[in-house]
Amino acid sequence: MHHADPTTRPHPYLLWSLVCTGITAISFASILIRLADAPSLAIATYRVGLASIILTPYGALKFPVIRRRWNGQILGVTCLSGFFLALHFAFWIRSLQMTSVASSATLVSTAPLFVAIFAYFCLGERLSRHSWIGILLVLAGSGLIAGSDFHFSTEALSGDLMAVAGAVAASGYLLAGRFVRRQLDLTSYTLGAYGSAALLLLLVSTLTATPLSGFTNQTYLVLVLLAIVPQLIGHTTFNWTLRYLSPTTVAVLILGEPIGATLLAYWFFGETAAPTKALGLFILGTGIVLSAKTPLNSQEDNGAE
Repeated sequence: MHHADPTTRPHPYLLWSLVCTGITAISFASILIRLADAPSLAIATYRVGLASIILTPYGALKFPVIRRRWNGQILGVTCLSGFFLALHFAFWIRSLQMTSVASSATLVSTAPLFVAIFAYFCLGERLSRHSWIGILLVLAGSGLIAGSDFHFSTEALSGDLMAVAGAVAASGYLLAGRFVRRQLDLTSYTLGAYGSAALLLLLVSTLTATPLSGFTNQTYLVLVLLAIVPQLIGHTTFNWTLRYLSPTTVAVLILGEPIGATLLAYWFFGETAAPTKALGLFILGTGIVLSAKTPLNSQEDNGAE
């Protein structure tokens, strides 16, 4: 890995246009998942599986060049990253089927908070005062959101908890990716992580007898769109920006997803946020932004190629 050459930085208009494109793309994930008439494990399997299939030809072309970078350690951590990614999608997609889009998308976006916490306890990275204040705000906002769903149904509350579990898994995915991306280019890393996640989800789906076929044509179309729009366009766009923006900045930008998902849920499903939940969303978002200021500062040069 080498440091990004500032002379190659794209024009700001291009960079931020792509950032907006990435936010819009990942915001569609919640909507597409709700439109897919399939089990959550099947949706997760198709999402990363189709994305891996699409990436494979390009990865095969680059393999002769990048194969020297692979070793047992890199392969192991990449598979670990894929394991966490599989857990993330399995928990989060299930949560979308149990609670509102606003609650699920917001709670799953607390991943930067868990990155900060795990980095503090596992890597010895000290948290700033802003981060601790952010943690308290996140807890308060999460309580308001979960509390409003508890009055609505215990199923919604369970969906909230699954979204938080998805955030914890996503933090593991990010921390593993921080190590791997020092050695691998973007295509190699994403193909390895997506591929290992797809294989794990396929295995779990088989063991649990989760149906992977027999869906409607609309569901198959939604699954393809899910792999292309939020996964390949959204996730890959943000991974690309890591070459020009610090991971901390990218983590904060990704937090635009709950806002986009909430707006899209209003347009597509007529979902509105009650005053209590809206207040919780605001407090939670504020806490996430404060918490995301410092968790990856020590790795700001770990851009992916």
